[in-house]
Amino acid sequence: MTAPSATWVRNRLLVGTLALFVVRALISLIRSGPVLVADEIGYLTDARVFVGGLAGQLHLAPFYRGGYSLLIAPVVGLVSDPGLAYHLILVVNAALTAAVFPLLYVLLSRILGVAPRIALPAAFVGALYPAVTVLSQVAMSCNVLFPLLCVWLIAWGGLLRTESSRAIGWAAAIGATTGALWAVHGRMATAVVLTAALLVWLWWRRRIDPVSALVALGALGAGIVATHFLDAFLIDHNYAGHARDEAADRLDALHDVGALRTVLANLVGQAWYLVVATFGLVVVVAGDALARLRLVRRGDGEGPPGVTLILLALTALLLAISAASFPERTRPDMLIYGRYVEVVAPPLVAIGVAILALGRVRARLARPLAGFALLSVALVLIRLTASDPGAANRWNISSLPFLTFQLGPGVVVGASLVAAGGALALLWMARRRPAAIPVLAGSLLLAVVAYGVWNPVRSSERAAYPAGWTSPEAVARAHGIETVAYDVDDYDVLGLYPLQWFLPDTEVLLFNGDLRRPPSRFILAAGSWNADHPRQPGRQLWRDVGRDQVLWELSGSPAPPGASTRP
Repeated sequence: MTAPSATWVRNRLLVGTLALFVVRALISLIRSGPVLVADEIGYLTDARVFVGGLAGQLHLAPFYRGGYSLLIAPVVGLVSDPGLAYHLILVVNAALTAAVFPLLYVLLSRILGVAPRIALPAAFVGALYPAVTVLSQVAMSCNVLFPLLCVWLIAWGGLLRTESSRAIGWAAAIGATTGALWAVHGRMATAVVLTAALLVWLWWRRRIDPVSALVALGALGAGIVATHFLDAFLIDHNYAGHARDEAADRLDALHDVGALRTVLANLVGQAWYLVVATFGLVVVVAGDALARLRLVRRGDGEGPPGVTLILLALTALLLAISAASFPERTRPDMLIYGRYVEVVAPPLVAIGVAILALGRVRARLARPLAGFALLSVALVLIRLTASDPGAANRWNISSLPFLTFQLGPGVVVGASLVAAGGALALLWMARRRPAAIPVLAGSLLLAVVAYGVWNPVRSSERAAYPAGWTSPEAVARAHGIETVAYDVDDYDVLGLYPLQWFLPDTEVLLFNGDLRRPPSRFILAAGSWNADHPRQPGRQLWRDVGRDQVLWELSGSPAPPGASTRP
């Protein structure tokens, strides 16, 4: 079979990328505003302060890094309507996530040496990974992490494959992309540590020259310093000069034996989730790498590509840091939380599909199946003894190939059976018709994507913005509302945070209506405000039809200007 021409490859890359972009952009048309709060509001208000807008009221929320916000800031600065700006940000997400397809193709074909006829469909299947589509529907940093990680892997592959003067360019790219990953999200400290350690080791083993190592480390250091100043700016302008140190809080919690036990249980659950969500393809990649490594030790062949080992090392580190992020579980999805690790899933899926399509199935089935069965049994036992009273959040496990419910033992068993069935079908197909592997793998993932669009995307949208919902912005502008006081006694997470996005010219102040006078004559409180506060009656200007949140104009005078805005 003749190799495809460059034009043939380019046309299919263009068509596939455009298709992914159009589909994800079309799905975003059903969206009205933020639903993952306070996360989305953190990134959105960070972007707003970058362009000189009003700060958010985020002292109750975690700190959100500014890398993603810096990218979407031009949209926020150029578009005054918050509803339209949100839709355009989702279009930016669609473009970012569509870019995963051509980047995965470059990784497979240029770095790993996979033939174009296999690399193209394998890369497309990797780009179909359900979480990529689902998370493109929210203003979250994952949308830039997906393509950025692919660039990071390509840079590593370029450095390891070249011995020419171009190594300096690849080294600079590694340092820059690692710094960018750190600027986007704190969990990418894993990439920082791994990059620094690998650069030093490669330098020591004389795999790279000292100049390239110093260039990479220098670029990484510059990125870390730049991120520090970016974080400091946001803390001063959007977090009232103070941000919660979540990492320190979690480390303190790990001194407790019960917390350590919880973290170990999380590690079991989240490893299980990654295997299940990829239909065992992560095991295929790990098994192939280990098999090729054994051949090298026996002197019978070349070792696994360095970039594959780097990807697997990052996966292990992300699993560890994700498991440690929940020393106390308040929701059942935290046990199998996947969102922190899923940034590595598209390249793992793409590489796994390529391995099977090439017919490179070395591992015996008995051990992987036994290991997966033991992992599933352990997780069922953990679920039987766990007490997670909150509702499961499907957004964090959006690639689970099963219904969510309350994530009880039945869900674990069901998802395990579906994943095992899909994995066995892939292995059977790899031995009989390897060329059909991308079609089968893509079909499995598309079924999960379809469920993910309905739940959580559509269900969350309808819960937050039901029929008849209107934005408070028009009312605020009509009445010239410069400040609005939010009664935390009537706190609603989908009231306090989204309203900050839909009131771009109105400063939000917090107060407790049962303890003191509102600091503004315009307040957001429950519909029972007049009955509960007969001495401070008001008239209703706007009501959130989805929840008990009403915008009132009070007849009395507000609290003195110097009064505290925190309850």
